[in-house]
Amino acid sequence: MNAQNGDISLDFLMRKSQDVAAFLPDELSYLPEPSRSKAYLVLSAFCQGTRSQNPQESGSKNSATETLEKVFQHLIISLIGLSFFSALFHVDWQSASCIFAQDGVVEYVTDALDLFSLSASVALEVARMIGQASGHKACRALIPEEISPAAIALVKLSRGTATDATEGADASQATQSTSKDMELANLLKGMVISDKDSLSSLNDVVEGLAYLSVDPDVKHALANDPKFLQQLFTLVPRRKPPPTSTSNSSLLFGILLIISNLCAYRPRLSQEDAQVAKLKRMAKAGNGSNRTMSEEPLNALEDDVAVRSRCRQVLASGALDVLSAASGVESQGIRLALGKIYLSIVEDKDNRGKVLQSGGARSLSRVIQSSTSTSTPIDTSLLPAIQALAKLTITSSPLQVFGPDDGAMLDAIRPLSQLLLHPSSNLLQQFEALMALTNLASQSTGCADRIYSTPHLLNKVELLMLEEHTLIRRAATELICNLIGGSEKAFLRYGGSPDVHATKSKLQVLLAMSDMDDLPTRLAASGALATVTSVSTACQAVFELQLDRHRAFSIIARLIDPSVTLEDDDPDDDQTAGNPGLVHRGVAISKKAGKKTAPKSAGVTKVAKADWKEGFKKKQAGVSDMTLLTTIDENNINNNLQKRWTAGEIYTYIGGVLISVNPFKDLGIYTDETLQKYKGKNRLEVPPHVFSIAESAYYNMNAYHENQCVIISGESGAGKTEAAKRIMQYIAAVSGGEDSSIQEIKEMVLATNPLLESFGCAKTLRNNNSSRHGKYLEIMFNTHGEPIGAQITNYLLEKGRVVGQLENERNFHIFYQFTKAASDEQREQFGLQGPDAYEYISRSNCLEVQGIDDSNDYADTLNAMGVIGLSNQEQNEIFRMLAAILWLGNVRFEEMDDGNSAISDTGITDFIAYLIEVDSAMVQKVLTSRVVETQRGGRRGSVYDVPLNPAQATAGRDALAKAIYNNLFEWIVSRINVSMKARSASAQVIGILDIFGFEIFEDNSFEQLCINYVNEKLQQIFIELTLKTEQEEYVREQIKWNPIKYFNNKIVCDLIEERKPPGIFAALNDACATAHADPAAADNSFVQRTAMLSSNAHFEARGSQFLVRHYAGDVMYNIAGMTDKNKDALVKDLFDLVGSSGNQFLQTLFSDRPDPSSKKRPPTAGDRIKASAGALVDNLMKAQPSYIRTIKPNQNRSPTEYDTKAILHQIKYLGLQENIRVRRAGFAYRNTFEKMVERFYLLSPSTSYAGEYTWQGDAKSGCEKILKDTGIAKDEWQMGVTKAFIKNPETLFALETMRDRYWHNMAARIQRAWRNYWRYKNECARRIQRFWKNNKEALEYAKVRDYGHRVLAGRKERRRYSLLSYRRFLGDYLDVNGQNIVGSDLRSACGLGTEQATFSSRVQILVSKWLQSSKPSPRFLVVTAKAVYIAATSQKDGISLERKIPLVTIKSISMSNLRDDWLALNCNASEEGDPILHCYFKTELTANLLTLTQASISVLIGPSIEYAKKKDKKAQIQFVRDETIAKDDVYKSHSVHVPSGEPSSSTSRPAARRKPGIVRPITQGKLLRAGGPSDKGKTSRPKPAAQPLPGKSAQFAAVRPTPVAPKSAPAPSTPISVPPPPPPPPHKEPEAELYKAKFAFEGQEGEISLKKDDTVELVEKDENGWWLVRKDGQEGWAPNNYLELIPPKPKAAPAARSPPPRPPPPPSAPLAVAAAPIPASSASKPTVSIVSVKSLAADASAKPVAVFPGLAPSNGSAVPWKKSAVVSANGSSSSTPASSRPSSSLGVKPPPVAPKPKPVPPPVASKPSGGKPSPKPPIPTAPRPGAGVAPPKVSKPSAPAGQMDLAAALAKRAQKIADE
Repeated sequence: MNAQNGDISLDFLMRKSQDVAAFLPDELSYLPEPSRSKAYLVLSAFCQGTRSQNPQESGSKNSATETLEKVFQHLIISLIGLSFFSALFHVDWQSASCIFAQDGVVEYVTDALDLFSLSASVALEVARMIGQASGHKACRALIPEEISPAAIALVKLSRGTATDATEGADASQATQSTSKDMELANLLKGMVISDKDSLSSLNDVVEGLAYLSVDPDVKHALANDPKFLQQLFTLVPRRKPPPTSTSNSSLLFGILLIISNLCAYRPRLSQEDAQVAKLKRMAKAGNGSNRTMSEEPLNALEDDVAVRSRCRQVLASGALDVLSAASGVESQGIRLALGKIYLSIVEDKDNRGKVLQSGGARSLSRVIQSSTSTSTPIDTSLLPAIQALAKLTITSSPLQVFGPDDGAMLDAIRPLSQLLLHPSSNLLQQFEALMALTNLASQSTGCADRIYSTPHLLNKVELLMLEEHTLIRRAATELICNLIGGSEKAFLRYGGSPDVHATKSKLQVLLAMSDMDDLPTRLAASGALATVTSVSTACQAVFELQLDRHRAFSIIARLIDPSVTLEDDDPDDDQTAGNPGLVHRGVAISKKAGKKTAPKSAGVTKVAKADWKEGFKKKQAGVSDMTLLTTIDENNINNNLQKRWTAGEIYTYIGGVLISVNPFKDLGIYTDETLQKYKGKNRLEVPPHVFSIAESAYYNMNAYHENQCVIISGESGAGKTEAAKRIMQYIAAVSGGEDSSIQEIKEMVLATNPLLESFGCAKTLRNNNSSRHGKYLEIMFNTHGEPIGAQITNYLLEKGRVVGQLENERNFHIFYQFTKAASDEQREQFGLQGPDAYEYISRSNCLEVQGIDDSNDYADTLNAMGVIGLSNQEQNEIFRMLAAILWLGNVRFEEMDDGNSAISDTGITDFIAYLIEVDSAMVQKVLTSRVVETQRGGRRGSVYDVPLNPAQATAGRDALAKAIYNNLFEWIVSRINVSMKARSASAQVIGILDIFGFEIFEDNSFEQLCINYVNEKLQQIFIELTLKTEQEEYVREQIKWNPIKYFNNKIVCDLIEERKPPGIFAALNDACATAHADPAAADNSFVQRTAMLSSNAHFEARGSQFLVRHYAGDVMYNIAGMTDKNKDALVKDLFDLVGSSGNQFLQTLFSDRPDPSSKKRPPTAGDRIKASAGALVDNLMKAQPSYIRTIKPNQNRSPTEYDTKAILHQIKYLGLQENIRVRRAGFAYRNTFEKMVERFYLLSPSTSYAGEYTWQGDAKSGCEKILKDTGIAKDEWQMGVTKAFIKNPETLFALETMRDRYWHNMAARIQRAWRNYWRYKNECARRIQRFWKNNKEALEYAKVRDYGHRVLAGRKERRRYSLLSYRRFLGDYLDVNGQNIVGSDLRSACGLGTEQATFSSRVQILVSKWLQSSKPSPRFLVVTAKAVYIAATSQKDGISLERKIPLVTIKSISMSNLRDDWLALNCNASEEGDPILHCYFKTELTANLLTLTQASISVLIGPSIEYAKKKDKKAQIQFVRDETIAKDDVYKSHSVHVPSGEPSSSTSRPAARRKPGIVRPITQGKLLRAGGPSDKGKTSRPKPAAQPLPGKSAQFAAVRPTPVAPKSAPAPSTPISVPPPPPPPPHKEPEAELYKAKFAFEGQEGEISLKKDDTVELVEKDENGWWLVRKDGQEGWAPNNYLELIPPKPKAAPAARSPPPRPPPPPSAPLAVAAAPIPASSASKPTVSIVSVKSLAADASAKPVAVFPGLAPSNGSAVPWKKSAVVSANGSSSSTPASSRPSSSLGVKPPPVAPKPKPVPPPVASKPSGGKPSPKPPIPTAPRPGAGVAPPKVSKPSAPAGQMDLAAALAKRAQKIADE
């Protein structure tokens, strides 16, 4: 090799070696960087050429390796240096490892280190070479740790050793090696962050980190250090590096390995791999391994959550830029690493967008393309990169992934196809490849054609369509569907080919996929079928498949109608509802397959292809709010409703009114999941639903504290009962409440549904579950919105249904349930038979109803009775009454010869008498005759028994049955109300009105009149609240408004209910009163009276009928029987029969029997329904209504029939058109100004402050201010006379959202202020604790150190470093008592067990060898309370105990009087002799031994040390003063040469002065202003006074809870000028003592500031050294040693004032060298929190601080806690407490003031009354050696002397602040 001026010879190298600082013993390092790279290439080429000439031979060692070993071995050892050896490891590690294993090579490296110990370059080259060797197992065993100083080498050695131990059985060695990883990682991190190393050094550093980053703890540490990651990533250039920069490639590869390790997920094992791993663990357990057979627990740092967190931290530090730069490097290893890294990153879906933005897809494409070729298959190592690309392709559209370039998409198809076809790809990779290809196939026809043309791909996809895994099968089918739709070739393959037989096999698979259970698979396959059947060949193939398999058409039919069953279907399988996408495809296929097509020409024509994706997107049908309709008329309303109903959207809004169209099928829209979507949402956030109406009512009740009601209207069968049930379901689910009574109420409310449905609902011609009664349920809530009770009001039960129904209608459900599902006991007790045995329930010939299971419903009814609380006895009586009614219906009458009636079967009447517990003869008599009483002139006449004909008897029988059932139903409702009685006071109510709908039948009688009347009243409420009242209110409030015309049905209500002029009900009552005896006569009288009603335009009399024009349509009523139904009264005979019953329950049912002696006309049925309707209207008008308008789409209960004519009629009579117009022109919300302000005053800073109402103007101006401050547009609201009007509900929702956000923001502000307060408080506490702890610890260490000084007793010269003020006697320097590795090994080697070490250190011991002079040898020294342990370390055994010396055997310690560090432990005679130790901490060791032995050991100090070399052989070591020794001392041949040291009388240096600085205030947190909380200069916004809310009295406002401010110290106040009081009478004042200030004193809070020579007056003396003085009328505390007595002057004392609180003890007088006084700025301290000051144990690991900086005594002693006599100014001598400042002996400079935490006390306050501080205990003094007095214990006391007064003072001041 050539240098700059010629060859380098051995002589030249030797000459260069003289300059050890610059010599580098090899020539490669001298070469410049380009030449060195060429040298690497030459060396690499030589090695490769040698290996190519000597190919690998089986068997023994490779001949090429032997050849290279022979060539290089001699050169490396004799001539060539270390960098060449490192280079050889790089290019040919096999030959380098063999050379390294040769004898003498390791010694050669060691000698290089010894010879050039001062050369940093040599050390670095050795480290690099060792780092290379440590990477190979054959070399690691040869490397001792002594020659591995470099961290990189240690890393490789550590990790390699751990790997070797894992392969072997040395688990302890692996554990020990792994424990060093964190230390090594921290070291390497520091090297990266420092950025001071060269590029080659950083290569090794990064390589070491790559080794270490496989450990979970190291991963966590690296990922959580953003500074390190950012610095690491800056090492990668952002441009493409030059090809010759191999070092850059190595560095980049190392960084990529680190990123890969940080982002790597735990391997996900397949089932086979998991089974293999289990077998391996079982084998290890069988071989005696300690591991169990169970799986090893997963490290928490390796779970997926931790890895995702690490990935995000790595990405945040700039890793994506590194990956982008690395993708352009031509290195196979880097490419493979990039693929793994990208795959780990994109595992988290949140990272995929960032990867795409950084160009990750392009980087992956470059990596894949540069590593593959079109001719060779893709290597397995590239699968991760391809899988990462597939994940990105799935995530976004191909345009976002690959850009607009089609070439990039086409290039991506081949690797994705290879991923799918690769034999080693797993199911997940295949699925992702399929999805990525599906996405690409939908992009363009070119991509689809390229995918189709990929060899073997389509066969693989078709095979995967038959895969058992659902996702794989679905993805394959979707890919085929996209290919058919995008590629002509695929289309021809599956249906366009003229070969029908080839097409059949493909279509057969698609048909099979169309019949799968998985809906997406069916959608994709049916979409493909819909596409290919556009040609005749495919249709013919489908037809032939039908002929062959007999299933093709059935499968297509089932796409349209899921109810179609195939031959092999399970009949018990439930069929799901049809999917619109499937229906569309099935119809398309069926139309194409059934259409005749003309034969096509030979050419292939373009066909229109179906888009299979349409099934996945559910388009909105129509508009969800009909106020958005463009044209408002009935036809457009109907069209919108029809679109939505057909699409399964049955709910539509008109503003806040919900329109519901009955679907007549279950849509699955009332599940708990759906319910949760509406919880807490306003109606604009979610689609229209009955749950939204319930949520709105519940929210408004809680928010505005107003009663709510939900009015459900519509005709029979429109879905009113179902809507009411769903509202109750929602309220029960969201109303909360954990109390058992609340849950009980909820259960009862829900239980009323099945119970009242059974007794009050029946099948009619229009509705299978028609409510034959009205029900108004009121749910009562407490102030927390929890249900506490309920009440039901019943309206007009259709009791006529009990005795007769139309054909194909049914009686009430309970009769069929009871007769079908009653128990055997009930059948026996009540003589019960089947339903066909009873006349009342069988005459209509409808015993079964599709969709109704009477047996199950009966079980639900019984369960509901139990929930309501009906006892078994009550239930039994109910069923007894039902049985009696059923048997009454079977009583038949036959006509006798005289025309009278007789009972055909008296056995039935006997059984009825048994059931109702009356006499059987009386039953027969009452049913066949009637008692008639005549009256003459108001007097009672004769009584006759008038026999009844069969018709009359039948009417009486039916009347009794109807009365029993009606009263039974009323009793059940009353009993339910008793059970649901409110448990506490009710705050608000939500009412739910479920009442019969409008009815128009062929035969309409009195029942229909009453029902339609109630519906008219409800329509009147709707008109009043939504139309008429709204417009009248706009006029009254002077709101700009365009009037809307509407039909007011009040004229119809007056026609029915008015008294004057008489309405229909009044005419009926008059007819009943005038002709009460004969029903026919009463009817004729009513016909005559209807003539008076003809003046009403909505009434028309037509003989025995009359017509009423209701809002819902014209209804013709039959008059026959109306008057009798209106009377609705039982004859006296029937009442007497009931009265004679022995059944108390029956007596209860008829408890309100009329008084026969009363002359008052009993109320008729018309009167009762009129009163009930009026009460209902009154209740509804007291609440805020919500409306549900139900519509019945057809009369046949069909889920597919939409009767446009019927629905247009309902739209008209429901007034939907007028409702839409009013809603669009009006205002959605209005409220009084007072209510608006009360609700929203928080939203304006002008009307609120901190939650209080502060507006001082009127409510209207306040409301207007709120609306303006919230930024609402002026056209969205208007101000009326008494109310504010808001136009759109969106505006109201915005206000509510802002109000909710206000409370969240306020809570956040309170939390932030509270956290700032605690942050400030904790910081104050930390400052106090830090001051206390540091001084306390320093004091403890200083005491032990002073004892060491006294042990030496001025007899030995001292080392300068022993006298430093910061020198502390820590004791356990090797951390034997801690967790240090060396300390743990020492504890184990010495066998300490639980024994604690009091001292440990590295020492040297004098070791004598045979025929050689003694030499110092390194050892470990450990001292415990029992013995001294000397341990040695060796390469073979590690640390081992060499000698144990019990303390009781040590007689003395010998030391010289010079400054050396040698000492001898003179022990009892032993063969081993006395140990001679060299210890830097000799003084501490000696003091420690004296303390442990109670000073029983003598300390001998002289010019020499005498010791026992062996048992009987004495020897001496002489000590010679030699100034030529530069450092420490030198031992040679029993003499020690040592330079001069510090004088023997020296003591520790005084504590260094602290640099006076400003005590900075605590200003952390946004709520703390600059200057700290103590800075009162800036004031916040003044808090305005709270005002009572509008409409609330001031007394009510005062009740509002207001925060009470804690008591605080009075702030300094300026004196207020007031007239002076009269002067007091003169009296003789005592003389006051005057003092002069000797020094300037800067006082703090409660203290007084003094300047030199200021004169003050003494007010009070305190024993702790602080005096209360007065200066210029101001009082404050001052230290007494700053004051000097002056001759007193007579002076009148000012008025007595309270002294300020006593501060801590005063400062001592200063040294002559003391620091200057603290500037005034430093005295400004922030307010501190109250912290209890406790004594703390000294912490040996605490940061060293000065021992009371600035408080050193004047005599220079290092023991500041010693007492010193202080002579006060008045000459008295007192003992000053240890913490006070001793008085100055010089008095030249002012004494410094000790820094202490200062609370903020009041400027002048009363003097604390606490007792005197306890006197300081005396300090124990150390005896002279041999004195026999025990020294102080080393254990640190909890309350050290010298600090008690400081603690007491701090605690006293803190307590004072707390008290004030």
